[in-house]
Amino acid sequence: MDLKKEYKDMKCNSIGENLKRLRKLNGMNQEDVAIAIGTTKYNISKYECGRLYPSKKDSIKLAKLFKLNSKYFFDDYLNAMDSFHDNFLNSLNKICVSKNKLCTSLGISKRTLYRYTYQNEFPSRKVYIKLKNSNITNV
Repeated sequence: MDLKKEYKDMKCNSIGENLKRLRKLNGMNQEDVAIAIGTTKYNISKYECGRLYPSKKDSIKLAKLFKLNSKYFFDDYLNAMDSFHDNFLNSLNKICVSKNKLCTSLGISKRTLYRYTYQNEFPSRKVYIKLKNSNITNV
């Protein structure tokens, strides 16, 4: 039985578990994966342990390495960042909350809010989770 085919598209509970399983199924060690995508063994270890998330660029490289859909290693955060600015700006135009209150609830400055809105910067995962859970915006 070819376990590689059977488990290739099966999702695990986390990005790290997926990466570790696929790496082992392909007979690779962390160093092999790191070299293949242009990062460090330390980062691969952190990805597998869930202490660091791969960037969008690394997620796409990992998917390509294992011949998977380019968004296979994306999580909610990476998926949301594709349309973050449009959704965030639309939400800001609809809400009846002061910028001060919004900034305080997110733990960010007005300058940071401005950068998210007008300079195409992205929030950290921590701020994104606060936004998502706040019911203030629809991101």
